Amino acid sequence: MVNDSEKVSNELPQMLGARKSELSEWYHNILLLADIVDIRYNIKGMNVWKAYGYQMMQNLKHFWDDMFKNDGIQELYFPQIIPISYCEQNPEWWAGFKEEGFKVIAGENNEIQGALRPTGEAAIYPMYALWIRTYRDLPFRAYETVSSFRYETAHTRPLIRDREITVWHEIHTVHATKEDSLNEALLHVEFYKKMWNHVALKPLIVEKPEWEVFPGAVGGIEFYYISPDGKAMENGSVNILGQAYAKKFNIKYKDKNGQDETAWQVCTGNGARLLSAVLIQHGDDKGLIVPPNIATYQAVIIPIIFEKEKEKTLESALQLKHELQKAGIRVHLDDRDETPGKKYYEWELKGVPVRIEIGPRDITNHQLVLVQRNVGKKIIVKRENIVGEVNGMLHAVQSELLAKSESDVHKLLEYADTVDEVGRVIDSAKTAKIHWCRNGKCYDTLKKIREGAEIFGSDYYEKKPGKCVVCGKDTENLAYYAKTY
Repeated sequence: MVNDSEKVSNELPQMLGARKSELSEWYHNILLLADIVDIRYNIKGMNVWKAYGYQMMQNLKHFWDDMFKNDGIQELYFPQIIPISYCEQNPEWWAGFKEEGFKVIAGENNEIQGALRPTGEAAIYPMYALWIRTYRDLPFRAYETVSSFRYETAHTRPLIRDREITVWHEIHTVHATKEDSLNEALLHVEFYKKMWNHVALKPLIVEKPEWEVFPGAVGGIEFYYISPDGKAMENGSVNILGQAYAKKFNIKYKDKNGQDETAWQVCTGNGARLLSAVLIQHGDDKGLIVPPNIATYQAVIIPIIFEKEKEKTLESALQLKHELQKAGIRVHLDDRDETPGKKYYEWELKGVPVRIEIGPRDITNHQLVLVQRNVGKKIIVKRENIVGEVNGMLHAVQSELLAKSESDVHKLLEYADTVDEVGRVIDSAKTAKIHWCRNGKCYDTLKKIREGAEIFGSDYYEKKPGKCVVCGKDTENLAYYAKTY
């Protein structure tokens, strides 16, 4: 349990705060005010999903479910408690999580029965070793969506760095050859590119330094989000495991000649942290701006009520709701006994992409008022064209948010060719793009430039001749240096 000094106030914040200048405060407040999660649950780093936020997260999950399954990756489920005997099969993996792990103690003698899963390898791979027997069983491609548990930091951030990492998916694949596993990893990169595009975000895709890869992996490709304060947030990992885990967990198969061979593996994971990046990136001082693809409600109908014509207005609003629902648009009719102004404020705060206003005059004139949340544009449209107009506005919101994200990333990156320049870029709340020779000593030198800053990876695609910012050695490797979450 948290102590008294760590308890979150039972009072909801009254003010949101300015997103750009007070980003941390804005983020924590919007999670409560917009009904994403409630952080007042009395265990540090564990939060309660509220219905509005959880549906948003489920919409994102539905996207990855469809994408993975359409490519033949089957969904499985494994227990959350990993037996210690499974954990100890891979000492390197267990050493990486042992101190951060939640132990499960039970029985008359209070014996340690297992660990709450920090990641899934130790739960999944002993079962793979039982299931995979011959080359005919390969490739074996599966995923699950679960929670992970890590007691990893004194300072938690909801959805970003929690002790219960919720709505987390992991893909775990097994292959007969190294080439097949590398092709699988490239496919997973494409999965994530589609996922980021789906939520209107522009990522940085990087190759991790060898000493920063997942415990036991031979390589890693990661996606990063750059927030408005220039900090980098890891947001999706494709881990090329080689044969290290297969050897530890005895995942072997008999080839066509009946000879035992060790398998090759890939694991990939991400979850609610991607939603946190969406909320931070697209919000403004009024609240959230949710991409239509994952919005709980893509449109909200606000009836403008005058008592004499109340019944007629509500009836027309309900007909409108049914028409939009029939067209596949996620829509909510706000018929509460509140002023239109209060409703406008609340739905702007929650980031619904399109607001539809309907009053007696609109009914008489066979028209409706549409308001586009991300730019505040208000237009009057013909009632008979409403489905096409709403779909058009939703498309505009989605594409404009992606374009803005791409522009924002460009503005937050700045090339630096000296150590002093690197420090200046970080002090200006940006991410530095640098030439780096991949040497560990140069990495360590850079890590000392600013507290909390580090090289978080090398650009996966771009190569360009230059000189290492520290030692001056010729290199084509372009890396990113920033403070990180």
